[in-house]
Amino acid sequence: MSWRPIENVERDLEKAEEQSALYGGVLVKGGNVVEIRTGVIIAARYADKLRRAAFAAFKNMVKQEEILRAVAELNKSIYDKLIKMGVGKLDIIRITVEARVDGGKLSFGEPVVEWFVPSEKAAELQSQLADCKKTLAELRQRLEEILKAI
Repeated sequence: MSWRPIENVERDLEKAEEQSALYGGVLVKGGNVVEIRTGVIIAARYADKLRRAAFAAFKNMVKQEEILRAVAELNKSIYDKLIKMGVGKLDIIRITVEARVDGGKLSFGEPVVEWFVPSEKAAELQSQLADCKKTLAELRQRLEEILKAI
C-alpha cells in the first residue's frame, strides 16, 4: 500500500479529531509551544500517531503542507534514534516532543523516546550486566597483579 497524501491527510484529519476528543495527547505549555505525546504504542506505528497528533494540535494554526513537512523531518530523526537504541518494530514505546509555531513555521524540539522492555528481556539484560561486571572485576584484578609484577 503506497502513501497517498490526499487520502492519508483526510484520514489523518478524521483520526486527529477522534484522538483529540478521546485521548487529548496534546498539552499546551504556553504561547505557541505545545507538547505532543503519542501514548504507549508499538514502534512501527509512531509515524502515523505523530502525524495525527500534530494535525490535532495545529490544524487551525499551520497549513497542512507545513505540518506534513515538519512531521516528516521529525520522523526521520526519531527513526534514527530508534535504530541507535535497537528498538524493534513490535516493541512498545512512548514519544514526547515539544513543538513550536513561529511565523507559520512548525518546528519540533528533541524527541524523548521511552522504551518499555518486557520483564524477561530486562532479566536477561541484568544477567548480562552482572556477567560484564564480574569480567571487569577479574580483568581489573589481573591488571593490578601485572602492574605489581613490573
